[in-house]
Amino acid sequence: MSIEHFDVLIIGAGLSGIGTACHLSQKCPNKTYAILEGRDAIGGTWDLFRYPGIRSDSDMFTLGYNFKPVSYTHLTLPTTPYV
Repeated sequence: MSIEHFDVLIIGAGLSGIGTACHLSQKCPNKTYAILEGRDAIGGTWDLFRYPGIRSDSDMFTLGYNFKPVSYTHLTLPTTPYV
């Protein structure tokens, strides 16, 4: 078994993990990183919980990424398809 070394280890591929990886790539291009995700899918909570009628309790303008601005400005608290 070989051992890999990374400068940064990101736990979870949810909103925060994906955002962290993007910011590291842009602001610290010489740093290496890995994202560890326990599931087969990325997206964290919003991928895991898909029951009908689920809504975000936080506005996506706050949680959105500056590299991919929110496109559904008609919803302050988005429902499942938009999150």
